[in-house]
Amino acid sequence: MAKYTYFTDGAATMKRKNGKYVREAGGWAFVLLKNDVEDSYRCGGCPLTTNNEMELYAIYASMKDFILKSESGDIIEICSDSSYCIDIFTKWVKGWQKRGWKKSDNKPIKNLNIIKAIWRLMAEINKKSCILKFVKVKGHSSNIWNNEADKLAVDAKNDAFKSGKTIFYDKNDGLLGRKSKYVD
Repeated sequence: MAKYTYFTDGAATMKRKNGKYVREAGGWAFVLLKNDVEDSYRCGGCPLTTNNEMELYAIYASMKDFILKSESGDIIEICSDSSYCIDIFTKWVKGWQKRGWKKSDNKPIKNLNIIKAIWRLMAEINKKSCILKFVKVKGHSSNIWNNEADKLAVDAKNDAFKSGKTIFYDKNDGLLGRKSKYVD
């Protein structure tokens, strides 16, 4: 049984213009430790995005990576500095699904495509008899792996800004690069 620990992070820039928030570039990244030893990393970005979308995509990418590498009974830990992302999957998602993918106030859920994709990956992980844990880590602190994921995400954000291109984990997932310039 192997333990896969993914430190995930997202970074994005938004600016206020004419009273509205305008999306700019963002980046996502994960750093993988396998059995507590640094194994690999992945990162990418998008020219028009939000920080939450990048945080979620980093989680999605780490789960896709785990499914490809893991065997039955392995453990996956998703370490994130985003309470919002952790709360989605540990507190809210079951209720949203029961209500037809609506929040308790009946308002739409932002980033629903990525959230549903992660939910499906969580089901795949469960079918493999693997153990999934979400771990909240403090951002911008002394955690070297979270800091490394942050640096990779910021670098990917800068690359997406300069190139104007979206870099996916999986080009066929259709989850990034579909946002309008203005934030809802």
